[in-house]
Amino acid sequence: MTAPVRGISPALASLWALAITAVSVGAEATIETAAFVQGDRAGAAVPFGGVSDLCVASDGSGRLWATTDRGPNGTAKVDGKKFRTLLAPTFAPEIFELTLSGSTGAACEVRVSTTIALAGRSGSPLSGRPNGVGRDEPILDAANGKPVAGDPNGVDTEGIVQMRDGSFWMVEEYRPSLLRVSAEGRVLDRFVPEGASLVGADAKVHDVLPAAYANRRDNRGFESLAVSPDGSRLWTMLQSPLDHGKTKTVKKAGNVRLLAFDPTQGRPVAEHVYRLGDPADPDYLTKGAAPDDGKLCAMAAIDADSLLVIESDDTGLARLYRIDLDRGTDTRASISGGSEPTLEEIVDLEAAGIVPATKTLVADLAPLVARMRRDVYGEAEPSGDAPLKLEGMVILGPDRVAIVNDNDFGVNLEPGAVCRTCLWVIRLPASMSTGKNDLPLAD
Repeated sequence: MTAPVRGISPALASLWALAITAVSVGAEATIETAAFVQGDRAGAAVPFGGVSDLCVASDGSGRLWATTDRGPNGTAKVDGKKFRTLLAPTFAPEIFELTLSGSTGAACEVRVSTTIALAGRSGSPLSGRPNGVGRDEPILDAANGKPVAGDPNGVDTEGIVQMRDGSFWMVEEYRPSLLRVSAEGRVLDRFVPEGASLVGADAKVHDVLPAAYANRRDNRGFESLAVSPDGSRLWTMLQSPLDHGKTKTVKKAGNVRLLAFDPTQGRPVAEHVYRLGDPADPDYLTKGAAPDDGKLCAMAAIDADSLLVIESDDTGLARLYRIDLDRGTDTRASISGGSEPTLEEIVDLEAAGIVPATKTLVADLAPLVARMRRDVYGEAEPSGDAPLKLEGMVILGPDRVAIVNDNDFGVNLEPGAVCRTCLWVIRLPASMSTGKNDLPLAD
C-alpha cells in the first residue's frame, strides 16, 4: 500500500509526443493523436478489447496500464424480458501494459506489451461472472440461454491505478468493491459494502464501505478510480446515482456518490456528492439539472483535492470537469444508510445544507465526438444507438489528457461492421492547474 509515482516523468511527455499531429479541432479541445490500440489475441476465444480504464505506469517509463471489464457481453430476450448475456463466462478480466510507437507525421499505434489475467490469492483465475448475491441480476450464458452460475470471485473491473511498488488498486461494479491487487495480478483484499458477504472468496473480504452502496443500479457500480499524488487517498465514484429512493426524484436530483478511501488503513475517510448537470444552470443546486441518464465513466487526480472527470450520456454529451473537494460536505455523517429522504432524493442541496463537489468546465468534447465515432466505427455509422463509450483517462500534462474507449470486445456487430479500441491524446483549451504545489503534472 505504497505511494504512486510523484508526478509524471519526462519520459512520458517525450514518448507520447512521438506522433503528435493535429487531426481534429473543436471549439473546446484539439485531438493531437488518434491511435488504434492493438492486442495480439490470434486464436484466443476472446478477442482483444473491452478496455475500461487507464493509468500511468509507476516505473517512469511513460507506458500506460489498462484493464478490461468482465468480458464480451450482449443482451437477449426471454419470454419478453431483456437479460444481459456473457459470451465467455470463464473469461478472467485482465490488466495489460500499453506502449505507443510511431513518429511525427506517421501513423502511430498503441500495442499491448504485457498481459496479466486477474487471479485470487491462491492463483486461481477470477471470472467476469456476477457473485450471485445481493442485487446481482441474472446474467445468461449466450451459448445456451441459461443463467450463469454465481462466482464469489467474479468481478466487473472498471477502474485501475498503479502504486510505486508496482501493485494495483482496482474497482469493480458487482458489489461494488475496491480491490487491492499484487503486481502479479492477484486480488489480495476486497472491500465491499457493510453487511455484504462473499462465501468462498479467494481474497480477504472487508465489509467497510457504506451499506447504501449495495443499492447500485443494474450495471452501474464503481466505474472510476483515482489516486492522490502522495498515495494517501483513493477516490472512487459510482457511474450513476444509486437506486436508493423514488426513481423520478433520484433522476431529477442527479446526486452521485464519490468516496475517499485510505489505502493504508483500508477504510473510507470521506464521501462527497457529485451532482450531474451543468453547474451554470440556475436550477443546478436547488432543482436539479441532470442530463437524461448521465454517466461518470473516467476520473484522474489533478492534485490532493481536485479531480478531472468525464461526464457523458448516450446522446453525444461529453464534458471534462475539474472538481474540487476541499469545501465539499462529507455526507457520511449527515446522511445515514436508512435516512429519509436518501441522499439520492435530495433535490435542493442548498436547503439541505450540502455543498457538492465544485465543478469547473475544463473542456466540452462534444465537437470532437463525430470524429471519435468515425475512428471507432469507421465511415459507416452503425445502426441503432451504438454509444461512444469513453471509459479510461490519464492526465499527461497541465493541458493534455489521453482518453480510451471501450469497444465491448468488438462483438455483436453487423456483417462488415467494425468497432475499434482507440486512444486519443487531447490538448485542452487551457491548463487545468489549480495553482497548488502538489500538481502531479508534467510541465
